[in-house]
Amino acid sequence: MTLRWLSVCAVGLATASATALLAWLVSPVAPGISAVVFGFTALPFGATLGWILFVAPKTVESSYASGESIESHWTSTASSGMATDLVCILGLTLAVISIARAEPPATLLLIGLLLAAFASFTARYAFARRRALSE
Repeated sequence: MTLRWLSVCAVGLATASATALLAWLVSPVAPGISAVVFGFTALPFGATLGWILFVAPKTVESSYASGESIESHWTSTASSGMATDLVCILGLTLAVISIARAEPPATLLLIGLLLAAFASFTARYAFARRRALSE
C-alpha cells in the first residue's frame, strides 16, 4: 500500500511540474509567477488522478444494481468518467488559451472536444471491460 501512495505522490508532482512548465512556456507576461501559481493549483488534482489510478481500483468494490447488465454498468462508468475528463480538458484548455492570449477558431475547439470525448469514452469502456473479463 505504501508503494501505491508513493505512486500517488509521484503522479501529483509530475502533473504539477508539467502544468508549471506549460504555464512557463506559454505565459507572455510573468512566466515565473504563472508557473508557480499553476503548479501549486495543479498539485491536488494530480494527486487525485494518482489516487484514481493506483489506490481506488484496489480498494473500491464495484456494485451492480439488480437487473442491470454488465455492459450497461460499463457504459455508465465510462460515461461518468468521460464527463469528468471533459471538464478537466475544458478547464486546462481554457487556462492555456487565456494565458497564451490566443484566439483559436471555435470549430477547431469543438472538434477537439468531440475527439476527446470519443477517445475518453472508448478508453474507459475498454478498460472496464478488460478489467472485468480478466478477473
